Amino acid sequence: MRKVWIGFLWAACIAGVTADGNARTVARQADGAGSRAGWTRLFDGKTLDGWVPRDGADVRWRAEDGLLTAGPDSPRGYLVTTREFDNFQLRLEFWVNDGANSGVFLRVPGRDVPIDQRTAVEVNISDTHKTWPTGSINEVGRVPVTPATINRWNRYEITADGPRIVVALNGATTVDVQDPRHTSGPVGVQYCCREGNIVRFRNIEIRPLPR
Repeated sequence: MRKVWIGFLWAACIAGVTADGNARTVARQADGAGSRAGWTRLFDGKTLDGWVPRDGADVRWRAEDGLLTAGPDSPRGYLVTTREFDNFQLRLEFWVNDGANSGVFLRVPGRDVPIDQRTAVEVNISDTHKTWPTGSINEVGRVPVTPATINRWNRYEITADGPRIVVALNGATTVDVQDPRHTSGPVGVQYCCREGNIVRFRNIEIRPLPR
């Protein structure tokens, strides 16, 4: 019974970002509190400045109404930062419709190497993925309970500190693993895999960790 109750509480934690939570996030962005706390906004909500398309992506990634959006006619591909990062905390919010497949990529390789779950750290966004559902790190660590994130805003908080990668989804830790494969690189977001799907991101911020 105790395991069932813990599972219920964990599932409730990752059910989604509340409207009040969204309002507080927007207010924090508006008053610049994130910057004062050492956070840097990677997405300004208005342009794609600081981002470049990779591996099939094109200008159909767009910035509108404070959102970074791909779909429903975008080709499969990635949008990655022009800056590289090694050890950091990353936080963002994402929204996907039913059937969409996306991900947040850390320590992305150089342009001569294709981006995938082996050449970078992929924090998956796909509730229906049979092996690595949303909250998992592909090929590394699986979320203990399959979440429900479709058609709602959700929050990722990701810490990359040396080989240790910790992922929290809507305030609940999903994986805490050691992954020494990659040490630095850009941050990226993914659009995959069928036309008709929509992926949105907002409030993308990063804070470096002490060396």
